[in-house]
Amino acid sequence: MTDGLNRMASLCRQRCETVMAAYAYGDMNLDTFVTLQAQKVKNNMQNGSMRDSADFVDSAVSVAEKLLGKEEAAKLRESLKMKVICTADHHGSLYCSQFLQGDLLFALILEKLGERDLYVPVMAAGQVELENSTYSRGICAYSSRENKLFLPIFPAKYSVQLASHALPVTRDMTDRFRKRFVDSGEDSVIRQTLSEICRDIYDARDVLDSQSFSDQTTVIGHKLMSHVFSGGTPSFAYLEMETVIRSLLLEELSDESSLLFKLLYVKKVREMAVQKRNPEGLSLGDFLFRAADEKGRKVMLSLTADGFLTGKDWRKEPVSFSTDPKVLTGLIRERKVFPGVFTEALLIFFERGITWMGGMFQASYMPRWQSELVCVLEETGYDTEARLIRGYDCSGYVCGPMLLLYGGEGFATTAGPVELWRKPVSFDSVRRLAKQTSLWDGHMIGLSEMYFDLVLRDERENDWYKTIAEELFRNYPENIVTDGRK
Repeated sequence: MTDGLNRMASLCRQRCETVMAAYAYGDMNLDTFVTLQAQKVKNNMQNGSMRDSADFVDSAVSVAEKLLGKEEAAKLRESLKMKVICTADHHGSLYCSQFLQGDLLFALILEKLGERDLYVPVMAAGQVELENSTYSRGICAYSSRENKLFLPIFPAKYSVQLASHALPVTRDMTDRFRKRFVDSGEDSVIRQTLSEICRDIYDARDVLDSQSFSDQTTVIGHKLMSHVFSGGTPSFAYLEMETVIRSLLLEELSDESSLLFKLLYVKKVREMAVQKRNPEGLSLGDFLFRAADEKGRKVMLSLTADGFLTGKDWRKEPVSFSTDPKVLTGLIRERKVFPGVFTEALLIFFERGITWMGGMFQASYMPRWQSELVCVLEETGYDTEARLIRGYDCSGYVCGPMLLLYGGEGFATTAGPVELWRKPVSFDSVRRLAKQTSLWDGHMIGLSEMYFDLVLRDERENDWYKTIAEELFRNYPENIVTDGRK
């Protein structure tokens, strides 16, 4: 029976246009779905770009070389020739099953584009709180029938700190984690798994020597993913988006040909970008920059018509920053101000033509941003730039549908790294399941994550997680990971 799955999935369709589209075209299998996503990348490459992407590639490779070594950096450079990056993840949310399985689909896209030695570039946004739903604060586990387990590493006082501004995990933190979740508890399998993750990952010298949590998660992610796949492929580079584009951002603040310069310093463009509002009452000026206070907490900023970035801090006190290039450069270097996701998309996708493959929400808001930006440029006389940007397909997504389930006694839940630690999968099995699993079934398999994101707590059904887990067990036995072959 799938009554619960169908009922909850129906509500999700009403809340998200991407989910509705997946339902409408859901009979195709996931292999066909990733082929269509790969075609979007090819079309975007043929569209051309406003700026050369070499500076972005050089920056990403430089960060990878510092954290992962020259050999890994060289593989990343080769992969970035495909001009597509995975942008669904948040930095530090390494144990989220939705992200992991979206990354797997992205790897399949790279394969469709001709990448043989699969090296997966994931540019993860670090501008999320540690306590966000994908849980940068610690480790997620899916071994319970009743609910997703959130196992904190960072103390509670850091919950609202941005992942991008967090200090690294220390040995004291992992020692406390061991006492709480390894030395006690009823589930001996998960206790052993967590013990091994602490020993093999968090106690590693290069992890402990990392200078920030963001750097640390790149190293952790590389180690973690190499363990959960049998056969050694693919490899993953999880890099923080804000770190990679910082040099590009600083350069464009003084480059009159850049779109960012025009939005900030050309009066008619700035005023149009601020005045033109979407149905929610927001303008592009509301998405350009964010700030971090002295405790690393996010402050939302809006660009004003006269060229200031304004907002309110956590104490509800007004905050204002000048956009004078020298002042703004200093603020960015000090990480007091950082680019919003729109600005990241502006620099990487709309200017450099590197396709973003993200999540279900991104597949909705990116086309809207594209349309709004094109409108601003057209109305201020930048027709050539508008025409080029209009030619991009921004609808690509990989994060949402899933194909791997963890099986318990009478229940099944989406599989993340903790669940795959003891049962590594071969990438051949991922390829096979992609051909056997339909797009809509993939969304049904990932329903627990989707329902959590789209339905408010007070609206959720009683025992919703348990209902999903039990019905997934009955309806998708072929997707349950049983050993190293599947």
